[in-house]
Amino acid sequence: MSNDATRWAWIAPVNTSAQRLVLLSLADRAGEQHTAWPSMERLAADTVLNLKTVKKVVNELIEIGLILDTGKRTGPTGRVRILQLIGVQSRDQKQKNVDSNSTDIGSIGLPNKPKNGTIKQDQKRDDYPPVIAPILDGNEPKNGTLNEPNIGSLNLSLNLSMNLSEKHDWIPNQKQLETKIKIAGQEKNLELIFGLPSFEFELSSFNSYFDGKGLSESQKLHKFTAWIIDKFQRYQKANPDYVNLLEPTQNSAAMPALNITDSKPKSLLENIT
Repeated sequence: MSNDATRWAWIAPVNTSAQRLVLLSLADRAGEQHTAWPSMERLAADTVLNLKTVKKVVNELIEIGLILDTGKRTGPTGRVRILQLIGVQSRDQKQKNVDSNSTDIGSIGLPNKPKNGTIKQDQKRDDYPPVIAPILDGNEPKNGTLNEPNIGSLNLSLNLSMNLSEKHDWIPNQKQLETKIKIAGQEKNLELIFGLPSFEFELSSFNSYFDGKGLSESQKLHKFTAWIIDKFQRYQKANPDYVNLLEPTQNSAAMPALNITDSKPKSLLENIT
């Protein structure tokens, strides 16, 4: 049980009482990394809600950005979703953010990193050992909204480039995209992800897929982060030597910035549904 997660769950901006109940149940089962993996049946028992309602509410919480489907699975059958609570800050993390105001530049790192030892996740019930298996099928990433820290070392840019050759309906803010990729645990793969041969194609495909769905700028950024990480993992799986194919960028700071206007181009994928 995480007290920080529970306090957060009480004030998180939910839309219904059912969402509050499910969020509190997830927080009650969250460990030090603010992840939980109760079955839908367990959530239904905790909240006294209908099983169908619980499944619907979990998807709603993902959609509004309060939880994130990490893409990892556990349980005896390897099908129980591992969910990440988005927006919880521990007291140590808050203190670290305060301390960062007195430093010019910090080192790039992931939040919630322990000083010593290995992070262990607490699970009150359904305490089976995690059997983690990434789910790579399907085009639409089911992810929530990640926090954007205003201070701290995660905002440091690596001077990477998206190397776009044409105009697009929507282009992510590069600095914010780097931050989201780091938060998602892919910091060491930043250069590989931005150097993905199909990066621009995937951006065009993403724009075509979500065209007309009324996503906010923040929602697009979160969904594209999950989208491009998934495509990178697929490509790396099909091309195991990819990590050796991309030469380190020695003069990345000198790379020219690309001037993209707001005019809409023809999409590379017209018929994705």
